[in-house]
Amino acid sequence: MSRREMFGRLFSPLRKAIPSAAVPDRSGSSNTPVTEQVAVIAGRHCLAYQGTGCSVCHERCPVSGAIVLERGLPRVVAEMCTGCRICHEVCPAPENAIRLVSRPPGLVRSTVGNANASASSPFPHLPEGGNSRV
Repeated sequence: MSRREMFGRLFSPLRKAIPSAAVPDRSGSSNTPVTEQVAVIAGRHCLAYQGTGCSVCHERCPVSGAIVLERGLPRVVAEMCTGCRICHEVCPAPENAIRLVSRPPGLVRSTVGNANASASSPFPHLPEGGNSRV
């Protein structure tokens, strides 16, 4: 079995679950509706992930709980992110580490405070607050 076949079989249920109307138009035409966006951190460009200790995006984010620090590394909580672009604009990395992508169809923005932030953590073993270095 080739890699193409393996990934095709792996992702075929996902393709069936997403309606064709939800797939973005990549033609660049101006008549496509503007969708909500969510921030994503590119770790290979992020200064904090390179060991510099940057937290500018976390400090400047206007939404409490949208960007959390875990062991000194920023993480976007997609359910809390409003897509305001402030983190993208203030990122000091030589190549901007914060990208804004279209919000996936099933991802709904939360209106609840910071309560959902720890529930969706990919690092459940970290203590609350996450700034302590172990």
